[in-house]
Amino acid sequence: MKSRKLFLVLLAALLVLACNFPLLASATQVPANSSGNESQGNSSANAAASATALSTFFPTATSIPPTATITATPGVPQVTPNSTAVNCRSGPGTAYNAEDVINFGQIAQIQGRSADGTWWYVQDPNNPSIQCWVAASVVTAAGNLSGIGVIAPPSSVVTSVTVNADVNKPVYCGGPNAVMFSGSITTNGPTKVTFQWEIGGDKSNTTPPQTINFKSAGTKSAPDPGAYSTDCGHYTITLHVLSPNDVSATKKFSVEP
Repeated sequence: MKSRKLFLVLLAALLVLACNFPLLASATQVPANSSGNESQGNSSANAAASATALSTFFPTATSIPPTATITATPGVPQVTPNSTAVNCRSGPGTAYNAEDVINFGQIAQIQGRSADGTWWYVQDPNNPSIQCWVAASVVTAAGNLSGIGVIAPPSSVVTSVTVNADVNKPVYCGGPNAVMFSGSITTNGPTKVTFQWEIGGDKSNTTPPQTINFKSAGTKSAPDPGAYSTDCGHYTITLHVLSPNDVSATKKFSVEP
């Protein structure tokens, strides 16, 4: 009977102890903040994977270095000076008078060319009503040059002039001393040349204009003005062609013992 009571007391004690212990959790819970970080990590990983996939199918554009701008060739034939201002002459050659100057940066429309292609016949950009000639060697041509016609040069001109002075010896200062002049004129075709003699220096004088007729291109002696008498000193003699173009040659000479 005592054994039974003792058993019941022990059983009751065990039940009391069991009621005081918490129940074991069936599963371990993950902290909320830990679960959030993992979710963010997974999102970042997924975004990186998506970006990699997109870059595979859509490569990132790379910048292309700029290239030189190509200027279209103008249709109208034209010229412009290479570096400095150029003379625009009355004919295809340096013997012709310079009618105007085409400055660097200006553009002149081509109207024709010389037979040998070394000169361009252009419209003067400073006076569009006038045409003149520029050397092809000092300009750059652009545009359609295939249909440009040949323009005949204008009337013949003087291309060269020479002059010389010969002082007779002996020389006496205070008295008249004779000086002889000579010269030549060359043209590039048939033309009428008007010229005069011009003396300068310690004493000056100019002869009346004279003419020479050239039936063809060539060289002729200029008729001398005769012996010129002068005292000792330093002088110049000029053979000056007035037409068909303005060109001259000058020689220095001295009259001294």
